[in-house]
Amino acid sequence: MEHQENKSIGKWISILYRQAQIYLNRKLKPYGINSSEYIYLVNLTAENSGSNQKHLSDMIIIDDALTTRAMKSLESKGYVVREKSQSDRRSYRINLTEKGVSIQPIILKTLKEWTDIISEGMDEEEKDAIIQKLTVMANNALKVTKGK
Repeated sequence: MEHQENKSIGKWISILYRQAQIYLNRKLKPYGINSSEYIYLVNLTAENSGSNQKHLSDMIIIDDALTTRAMKSLESKGYVVREKSQSDRRSYRINLTEKGVSIQPIILKTLKEWTDIISEGMDEEEKDAIIQKLTVMANNALKVTKGK
């Protein structure tokens, strides 16, 4: 008989999350980026560079204080420039630097490699089904925690 903990979705998501952090930290270390910073760099594109820092936090569903720390770190590493907003002096506009733009393909390649590793042995239909189910679960979690 299978143990109940082996049927825990949260357990397996947690394991995948922690292993992804380890993998990303290892792969992005040569660039001075860690697993808590890459998400911002891939979500700031040429189209939305100049994004409001609060909007960026909301878009990737991360706490404002964590975003502030990550932005300060990425700014000190030369990946982004933070400028006070002209319309709201309390907020910042975030712009990618050339260094920030140039790291994006490397991060995206690393993320694809990780996806390929964890989905080995699955066909496209299975991958799509997992993404669809995880999206439903994430939205369910957000309803409870954020009231959305």
